[in-house]
Amino acid sequence: MKMKLGCKRQNIEISCIFIDHYMMSCPPVYSLIYIFSMKKLIHGEAISIVDIARQFNITEGDVLNAWKHWENTGIVKLENPDKDISITFLPVNIPEKVEVQPSILPAIKPISGIRPQYTIDELTVYRQQCRDVARIFERAEQTLGKLLYYNDMNILFSFHDWLRLPLDVIEYLLVYCAENGHRNLRYIEKCALDWADNGIDDLEKALNYVQAFDKNYRTILHYMGQTSGYPTPSHRKYMDKWLDEWKMPLDLIMEACDRCVSQIDKPKFNYVDKILAEWHKKDITDIAGVKAADVEFAKNREASGIVPIDKKVAKPKTNRFVNFTQRENDYSKWEQLERAYLEQKLK
Repeated sequence: MKMKLGCKRQNIEISCIFIDHYMMSCPPVYSLIYIFSMKKLIHGEAISIVDIARQFNITEGDVLNAWKHWENTGIVKLENPDKDISITFLPVNIPEKVEVQPSILPAIKPISGIRPQYTIDELTVYRQQCRDVARIFERAEQTLGKLLYYNDMNILFSFHDWLRLPLDVIEYLLVYCAENGHRNLRYIEKCALDWADNGIDDLEKALNYVQAFDKNYRTILHYMGQTSGYPTPSHRKYMDKWLDEWKMPLDLIMEACDRCVSQIDKPKFNYVDKILAEWHKKDITDIAGVKAADVEFAKNREASGIVPIDKKVAKPKTNRFVNFTQRENDYSKWEQLERAYLEQKLK
């Protein structure tokens, strides 16, 4: 990687323009890379993307993304970004418009919707040169109980390089999934995508998220008859609506599940949603409110003359064998005739 100045500079000066219009609108490490590289350049020291990645304990892809960001802002110029990259530092002026980027690194949202593929040589270099990456691979082998093959390492490394999950969060993710009986990396990848989408960028957030997930989602899934697996996006949408939008307590959701079972033998998300939607419409927020609504409903039915189903008199069934008027015999009369006959015989 080659670097050169587009203007003469005697000292490293961080202007107010850079701070106000550039540094505050990007991940912090991007600014550190910019300042660190300029310092090296001014002092005549050689530097490369590999050196920067090692210095800040990030991937080479992260370093390249930083330089592409600065090129988009107009304060550096890149040449041959796919080969022997050359970077020219340009004067820092007030930009016409700077798009605000996420202020947290690693970035949470994936760069694209397709997981990248890494060569076996790239993965080998990362494993040899980055102790944290090597530790994750080793931890994964211990937790999953198997040796990692090329595709396994590809998926694991993408959690950090693509999804931008911190290494300690990835380590906790592996342990969490394994403890819940899920050692398949495809399943773990679904969890990683979910964590990235929900902004899990440190261990504390991961712990809080897991606690809330186990308490709410897993309890609901258990009542819905799904004792294993991860919720589908549609099921997750239902549960988020009940828990976050409608603020339904768990016991109320469980009551709706029980009523669903009594009607159709197996709970379904759309059926439970209809029950909860009706309660939400009536501002019912607890079991006491449900019972009060049941009493009111029964009173309204009785006032309208509708006989409850459990109080209706069952009518005899009719079919082709029983479709005529039953005989009503007087057995006492037959006994009198039989007695008279016997007395006559005795005489």
